[in-house]
Amino acid sequence: MTINEGEFVVIVGLSGAGKSTFIRSINRMVTPTDGELYVEDENILNLKGKDLRRLRTKVGMIFQNYNLVNRSSVFKNTISGRLGHTGTFRSIFNLYPKEDKLKAYENLKRVNIEKYIYQRADQLSGGQQQRVSIARVLTQDPKLILADEPVASLDPPTSHQVMQYLKRINKEDNITTIVNLHFIDMAMEYADRIIGMRDGEVVFDGPVSEVSEKTLKKSIIVRFAKMI
Repeated sequence: MTINEGEFVVIVGLSGAGKSTFIRSINRMVTPTDGELYVEDENILNLKGKDLRRLRTKVGMIFQNYNLVNRSSVFKNTISGRLGHTGTFRSIFNLYPKEDKLKAYENLKRVNIEKYIYQRADQLSGGQQQRVSIARVLTQDPKLILADEPVASLDPPTSHQVMQYLKRINKEDNITTIVNLHFIDMAMEYADRIIGMRDGEVVFDGPVSEVSEKTLKKSIIVRFAKMI
């Protein structure tokens, strides 16, 4: 498949279909054993060391369970998105440039979480923690955002809020965004393009305007929970 710059793509499929394996291959959290995978015209399966770290700097990742440092403040979690640009030594001693600190604060404002800037991450609700993780990814200045089941642990209203932030960022910043979801109705609402996977293979790939929920369910042969 080819995913174009600026697209908002949602991948749907049963647990075990290969959704997470696919997107984690894009930042080499998983290394494919065969084939080719290009990011910005570069076959990333050949990357090692410094080149692999460079790739991960421009590919942001949002996880289902947020992956925040619970004992650290919202601000420290957010500015950690600059680690790939700053280096380990400077980050250990919190020696981030002023412009990086400003960037982190501005990104917290973009997801309306700046008032919690000095609170510990584990004092926030799940939806608030996921907004912090979005702010952290934005602070990274990524070319591509991967979101692996970003709303699976959230209630329906909060899930929609998180998806709205991701969609808005995609449109405003033209950041290519790939999201794994279980909820087909939510995929239909937010995606520009939907990819259906089953048993590690693509069984559907097309713009959301050309697919019905019934057709997509049939193609991936799985029952999806409706979000109320």
